[in-house]
Amino acid sequence: MFLKNSDNVGRLEVICGSMFSGKSEELIRRLRRESFTKQNVLVFKHSIDKRYGENGIFSHSQDSIGAYPASNVEEMEKIISNHPDVEVIGIDEVQFFGKEVVEFCKKYVDLGKRVIVAGLDLDFKAEPFHPMPDLLTYADSIIKLKAICMVCGKDAYASQRLINGEPAYRDDPIVMVGASENYEARCRRHHIVRDRGDKRAKIYFLFGTDINAGKEEVENYIQSKNLNLTTKTISIFKNDETVIDLRNTIEKSSYECDILFIRIVKSPLIPIEGEYSIIDLMAEYRKISSVILISRNRRGMINEVLISHETIRKADLNLEEIYFTTSNNPEKKENIKKIEDIINSKAILI
Repeated sequence: MFLKNSDNVGRLEVICGSMFSGKSEELIRRLRRESFTKQNVLVFKHSIDKRYGENGIFSHSQDSIGAYPASNVEEMEKIISNHPDVEVIGIDEVQFFGKEVVEFCKKYVDLGKRVIVAGLDLDFKAEPFHPMPDLLTYADSIIKLKAICMVCGKDAYASQRLINGEPAYRDDPIVMVGASENYEARCRRHHIVRDRGDKRAKIYFLFGTDINAGKEEVENYIQSKNLNLTTKTISIFKNDETVIDLRNTIEKSSYECDILFIRIVKSPLIPIEGEYSIIDLMAEYRKISSVILISRNRRGMINEVLISHETIRKADLNLEEIYFTTSNNPEKKENIKKIEDIINSKAILI
């Protein structure tokens, strides 16, 4: 007599990645393939996930496969007890089932079943989403899928939680049932988690097209628009400052005011130590800072502005605005408009 499972060796397959990376789609593809080969397949989803329907796994592209909703491992066990001939077990959103799901998966792998699970490996804070780390450890095969960052189009790293359009706070619960939240896939560069009560200043790097671009004039202008906020200015760099000195100065100063102006006194491409340049230091603060590009409003400055903008763009820094300070020979207004269109940023004349 032929025993169907006599020579089968169980295995655990883990599909992970950020939201919108195609995890459910890959899970559906694998499970459907096993169904086509006449394998007995049993599929579960967590009952908390009702985005597209209650009795199936649905991908964002609306592909689907039937599934039993369950809120815990005990419910899955009861369903399996009615399917003694199951050969393949699929679980979507496995991170919601808690630590008990690890032993559940190990149990059925030891019984010779093929267990395929899909879920988030990182939570909204970009920290390990338990119990996924344990499942990854025990897995026979792992595939980590990548979504596209919705800000820059590069490979996404984690899921960005937004509450009313703003990044969530670090102390928010991992699972927010019924909250007015939505998610985006984000790369490391654009994934942001806020801390409540963070008193760090808004940091502006003042980037001039030349040494006399008018940084002080721009500072005074911004201060006049924010009279109720305290400001502080530091300059980069003095010849005897090290990278550590500058980091410490920026860190300390960022908690002493509401707006911190950091003047780039020399070319941002000049090394501070070794091959480490000013632009490298600016890049360390890209998540919590913006760059203000400053130029004298004079004829012939367009190339200088575009070259400076390209430096900022290649370093993947946040360009907030471009300020044109007064001169005796201003550029034509239509050329200013062309610059706005090219660099996709608002130009302010002062």
